[in-house]
Order: sequence, then structure tokens, then C-alpha cells
Amino acid sequence: MKSEKLLPRSTLWVLLGAFLMVMVPHYANISVWISGLSLGVVVWRFLVFKGLVSYPGSKIKTLLVITSVAGFYLAYRHQFSVETAVAFFVLAVSLKLIEVRFTKDCYLFVFILLYLAASQFLFSQTFMTAIYQIASAFVVLSVLFSLHKGRLKISVKRRAAALLKTVLIAVPLVVAIFMFFPRIAPLWSIPLSTGKAYTGISDSMSPGQIAELTQSSERAFRVSFSAGIPPKNQLYWRGLVFELFDGRTWTQSQRWLYQDGRAVDWALAKPSQWRRELENLARNREDESLWRYDIVMEPTQQSWPYGLAMPLDIPPEAGLTRVFSLMSKSPVRQRHRYKGVSVRNYVLERELSDWQRVRQLQLPQGFNPETRETAERWRRESQSNQALIDRLLQHYNDTFTYTLSPPALGRNTVDEFLWGTQQGFCEHFASSFVFFMRAAGIPARVVGGYQGGELSPAGDYLLVHQFDAHAWAEVWLEGRGWVRVDPTASVAPERIEYGLNDALTDEDSQLLADPLSLVYYRNISLLNSLRLSWDSLNYYWYQSVIGYDDDKQENFFREWLGGLEPWRLASVLIGGAAIVLGLISLSAWLGSRRKLDPYTKDYQRMLGRLSREGLDRAPGEAPGDFAARVERERPDLGESVRRITELYESVMYAGFDSLAPELKRQARRFSPF
Repeated sequence: MKSEKLLPRSTLWVLLGAFLMVMVPHYANISVWISGLSLGVVVWRFLVFKGLVSYPGSKIKTLLVITSVAGFYLAYRHQFSVETAVAFFVLAVSLKLIEVRFTKDCYLFVFILLYLAASQFLFSQTFMTAIYQIASAFVVLSVLFSLHKGRLKISVKRRAAALLKTVLIAVPLVVAIFMFFPRIAPLWSIPLSTGKAYTGISDSMSPGQIAELTQSSERAFRVSFSAGIPPKNQLYWRGLVFELFDGRTWTQSQRWLYQDGRAVDWALAKPSQWRRELENLARNREDESLWRYDIVMEPTQQSWPYGLAMPLDIPPEAGLTRVFSLMSKSPVRQRHRYKGVSVRNYVLERELSDWQRVRQLQLPQGFNPETRETAERWRRESQSNQALIDRLLQHYNDTFTYTLSPPALGRNTVDEFLWGTQQGFCEHFASSFVFFMRAAGIPARVVGGYQGGELSPAGDYLLVHQFDAHAWAEVWLEGRGWVRVDPTASVAPERIEYGLNDALTDEDSQLLADPLSLVYYRNISLLNSLRLSWDSLNYYWYQSVIGYDDDKQENFFREWLGGLEPWRLASVLIGGAAIVLGLISLSAWLGSRRKLDPYTKDYQRMLGRLSREGLDRAPGEAPGDFAARVERERPDLGESVRRITELYESVMYAGFDSLAPELKRQARRFSPF
């Protein structure tokens, strides 16, 4: 009795294959030693199968558990994140594999593997991840199929076909539940901390920081517009505003202005002034004066979404800061989708209060004396603020070089850059420009974000990479409010019009991406086309499937049903259920009328002749059991019936088609008389 409960050897092979297929994607997100332990357990089970080692005793298992828990504590004691939870799950499942000896253990283990396969979506929700996990689930379910069929020698092809048929029966039900069931946010859409390091613009800026970021080809976000993509020189994705400078690093001075539909911080300004600014923006609601877009932002572990200036509508779970940039309530730890509305032609803050002017003119004492002196002199020589701005931009255009690898700067970074090295990246130009403007008495600030984007093959969305990170300036001019000025455009206008790659030398261009990334080979037409097509597939997958939320479900109902009235929904549900039941009934009816295969036909010929002798096969009685009963009741027919039954089982279930002629010959010769 005990031997019948042992796991069949054929099932063990399928189980080990399913285990490895589920585990492999997790190995990239957990500690190396846990991955090694997991693979070691597989090797151990293989050696047990070969008879080279035995199953571990209670002492060894206890020692293994204690050692594993201690190792896990040492590896993750300072981290509590998704990786930590999944790593512990992987460790526990790996140790459990040692004890899977009987069929009852295998059933439980299969369900655990299915859950572990689904947990991979916590880290990735791409189209390829979905395909891989569907294949993994198929392999895991094949373990159950192997257990169900026992030790019968059925070919792999026939097993796969039968399993696929079983799985496909559930597909219509799954699709119906997905489309019509009330949307509940999946676990991977909940903002869980992963503990993973992400690239992105940080909350401070110093020379060389953005240049390092541009060496990453990771996606920052994708954006689609409702009515045409703006010109590239308008694609300034505003994120952070830097107001405070200590001589080398620019930092933020954020205070909330507007959040959850109400003003939340008036401590530093007159309420009437801010209300006038918001009302001024609210007047610009004509479609021709707005950009409407949809952004899918990659996780950054930071709290600032991006949008074109100036934001009119505020995304959910976000607020508007005092400097009119967006800020999330919590870090973006999962891929995040939100809608943006921005005003094209805006006038922001026609007047500056005294405290604002002091803030936007702040400079550290004892830094960059040459720039201070030159700025004051040029101010006296210029007829207007705009003339001073134009003169400085012309200075950039005349002698400066745009490069990812500028010389190092010392204490007086602005002096050394403006009047010495004259080689730099966007943060050098923006920082020096704002310092010069402030030294000349013109309020100014640095803005960080992204500029431009790569057009998709279909031309319906933009793909913004980390190497599109950019810094520019905003200056305040009398009567015009805050005006964007990009000194980088004076040095390398091709950076703004065509992208970063066109603005760099061949040597600098090699720094833009990892050689293992397809972005590195974007100059090769075929590879670049494949890369963009694959990105489009993932984008549409996210928009249509991963991003199928309450709003999209409601729009679907309105478009296809004409409304959301209860009677419409009830009609769809009842009609859908009737169709499914009808298809099941039709399939069963066709199956009952299906022509018997020749092997079953030969076997049925024998059963018909036995029936005339009063030997009927009972419903559900296995062929082998029926043959044994015939042998007991009619010993004279027992040998012939047993022989035909063995041939029939060998051909039907073991795949020995070569025995089919013998089955036909024996069945035709059989006679109970």
C-alpha cells in the first residue's frame, strides 16, 4: 500500500523541470547563496533518484533549516521589502522539495509552485514575463496530469495535447472574468517597497550628476498625446526645481501649495496671490491651448512625476508644490500611469513678493568672484534684462563645447567653467547661467527633468530614456513672469531638435548605453526597428491588459453595451452564460456522436459479442477489471479476452501503434461460442 503512494519516477522528472522553470526568474532577485541552495537541492534529489545518496534524516534536515534561517537573517536583516519576502518564500519552497516523496506531498507542492510563479509579477509585468509564466503554469499543471495518469506509458505529445485541451476549456471563462468582473487592483499594482536601486533624477544637482545618468539606457517613461505630438523643442518634461545653491550643489526648497483639491500651505505667501495664479491657469481650458497626454512612468523610488509646463490638472495621489511642479505623496515604487493636462502659453507669477525675490536671488558668499564681477558689469552695459540674457547665450554659443566628459572643476565651479574650461554638459550650462543671472540681479532657478523622446514605430507615443535627462533654467522677467531659457540649446541646438546622440562626438556617444543593450546599436536600422517594435508590444500590453482598470472597464461597457444600466449588464451575463452552456452541450453531443477510432472499434466488437452471452461491461468499469471478471465467470474465454484487452491498452494508452494489426486480427477471430 505504501509503495503505491510513492511518487512515480516519471512524475519526479516533470516536477524537477517545473521547479527549475518557476525558480529561474527569481534567481535574479534574491541572494546568490539562496539560488545556489535551490540548485543544490535539485542535484540532491537527482542523486537520490540514482541511488547514490539517501533521503536526509531528521538531524540533517533540522541542521539545514537552522543554517538556512541564520544565513537568511544575515543577508536580509537590514532590509524589509518584496525581495526579502520572495527570497524567504524561495528558500522555504526549495527546502520543501527535499520532502516531496509521496503523491500527497506532490499535490501540495504543485499549488505552491503556481503561487510562486505568480509572485514573479511583483517584479515584472512585461509581455514576455506573462508568456513565460503561462508556459511555467502549463509545465506545473503537467505534473498533476502525470500523477493522474499514473505509470501509463503515454507519449509526451499526447500528454501535451490532452493537457492543452483541458487548459483551453478554461480560457473563455478567464477572459469573461477579466473583462466583466469588478476591477480589483492586483498585488503588483500596490506600492510595495522592493529595496531595488533605480535610476532617475535625484533631489539635488551637482556637476556631472546628470551626465552620469545619461549613460543609462533604461526607460524613464512613455507618453502618448490625445491630439498630436508637440515639436521637440517644446518637449521639456519638468520635474524638479532647484532654488538653493551652496557653491557646488543645487537643492530643492519644496513646500506644498495645492493638494487633494485644496490649498495646504500658505505660510510663505499671501493666499490671494496664489489663488490668482491658480485661477489664471484654470482659465486656459480651451482645447487649443492645452496639451493632454497619458504617461506610463517606470518605478524610480522617488516622489516626483513629470509633465509639460505648466500643469493644469493634478494626478491622483499627487500635489502641486510652491514652484508649480508635481509631487507624489509617496515614492513611485511600481510602474505608474497617470493623465496630464498642461497649458501651452502661460504667464506664471507676473509679480514676485519680496521673500520670493530674495529666494530666487540667493547666492553663497565667497564663491565665484569673477562671475559676480562680470555679471554686475554686463548688467550696467545692457539696456534690458533680455539683452543681458542674449549676451550670455551668445557667449555660450561662441566658445563652449558640449561633452559628457568635461574637465574636473575646483572650488569656484562657475568661474572655472565660464572663463576657463568652457566644456560641459547641461547641468554645467544651467547652473552657471542661473548663477550669472542671480549675480546680475535677475531672479532665476534651475529646473531638472527630461527633454525630447524617441518616437515609436507607429508614431503614437514617445519613449523617454534616462539618457534624455536634462537641466535648464527659468528666469523671471517683468510682465512676462517665469520664462524658460535653455543655454544648452545655444551650444548644441541639435541636442534639443534631434536628441542627445546627435549632439555628441563619436567618443561620447559610446557612453550613452551599455553594449549589452539594444539601444547601444540604435544606429543599425534593423536592430533599432526590432527594439522599438518590442517596446511597442510591451507598451500596448500594459495599456490594454495590465492597465485595464475601472475607467477602461467602464468605457468598454459604454462603448459595447451602450450604457451601464443594471438590465444591460444582467443581459450580458445571462447571455454569456447561455452561450457557454450551449457550447459545452454542443461539444458533449458531438463527442457522443463522434466516430470511434479503429482501436476502440475493434475492442467494441469483442464487447458486443460478449454482451450476447450476458457478459456486459459495467459503466465506469476499467478494461482490465472487466477482463478479470470475465476470466472468473467464463474461464474458457478468459485468456482470449485478457489478450485482446492488453493489446487494446497498449495501443490506446501506451502508444504502441505497431500492435494495432494484431489487435484487429485477435478481435475479428474472437468468438464466445
